[in-house]
Amino acid sequence: MCDAKAPGAGKRLTTESGVIYYPNTPEGHAAASADAAKTMGPGAGEGQQPPPPKENPNPPEGCEDYSDALWDKPCSKYFKYAHMKYKPVANPEANLTANQIACNWQKTCKNILDPLIDAGFKITISSGYRTPEFDRSLGAKNSIGDHPCGRATDIQILGQGDPAEKAKDLFKYIGKNMSGSFSQLIYEGRWVHVAHGGNSPASVAVLVARTGSAPYQQVGGKAGTSLPPDLKWA
Repeated sequence: MCDAKAPGAGKRLTTESGVIYYPNTPEGHAAASADAAKTMGPGAGEGQQPPPPKENPNPPEGCEDYSDALWDKPCSKYFKYAHMKYKPVANPEANLTANQIACNWQKTCKNILDPLIDAGFKITISSGYRTPEFDRSLGAKNSIGDHPCGRATDIQILGQGDPAEKAKDLFKYIGKNMSGSFSQLIYEGRWVHVAHGGNSPASVAVLVARTGSAPYQQVGGKAGTSLPPDLKWA
């Protein structure tokens, strides 16, 4: 697999299979932010999902050893490592190697994203893995959040129709049917933030932020007992 520059200023790269990703450079960070903002709108790419976990879970196990030779290869039924959008790099602050971050991503795809495809949702990954450098460029104060650990993704359903209404459907489906798979779920107006295997406190396992940024409304923990009527799944 060889990397080729996409048309433009070399800020975006494309795998041989056509997956667009970004170099871990200021130019790549700017391109990733711009692309996310096109579909996510205000609040896109906020650097820290509040509040961050105080400690990270144990390093993941049960994945094959990652190398860049696997970048354009499947890591799950429907997704590739390249859908992370950045090649994984070690995260010393979270005590994770690049291989462990790739493993976290694989588990997120298998346990969250693949089941959504099987359920008929045509999801788009608007923001996936964030390198510590990219996350800090978005305003993060540390690198222990779920995005820079490979455990979270912001997903949307694009195309015809109101993005906010489609995000509601996605949010309610995950909350009702996948409580054993997500560690955090946030409705953010035009998209849904979902994490797998993270260490979010129970009180903020489910949140609502209709504009994609603070303040975040707490809704009664993972059961969502205090969700607004239009977001209730029970």
